[in-house]
Amino acid sequence: MLIPLLLAAPVLAASLGISPSETELEVPANGSATADFQVHYFTGDLQVSLVDIPLKVEPTIIHIESSDEPANVQLTFYGNETLGSHTYDGYVRFLGMTGGTVAVAVKVKANVTNLVEGQPLPPQTGGGESFTMPLWGWIVIGIVVLAVVVFAVSRRLHIEVRRR
Repeated sequence: MLIPLLLAAPVLAASLGISPSETELEVPANGSATADFQVHYFTGDLQVSLVDIPLKVEPTIIHIESSDEPANVQLTFYGNETLGSHTYDGYVRFLGMTGGTVAVAVKVKANVTNLVEGQPLPPQTGGGESFTMPLWGWIVIGIVVLAVVVFAVSRRLHIEVRRR
């Protein structure tokens, strides 16, 4: 008798869309820069934070009201002279809060450069993303090469045995 009551608990359904899906920004170390976003399909509080980017962003909490049009949000990124000139690849994380709990989350890829006046950026190494083969990949390649060699040698030996 109690089981049907437990199964009838309400389910929270929420949706959150953020555009653009990525952003690139240069922030003066002794100042700030802004980035504009649009919030779609959400009503409630958005908690904003940075992931793998050691700078400060404001506002950290934004209240979004329901509307047919997307809500425009402007975030301010604050530079930090103590970090030196550096480019950070990370994310702007938007947590959609409903009733004090996280209902949805969206991460926007962010390339943020903290620029200290008179200090050049360190040179980029490797020219972009690099690829590292995992150990199991090398093992699979080794097994395939070994199988091809064994097959070729066995065919060669089989042909020589037939000729004799």
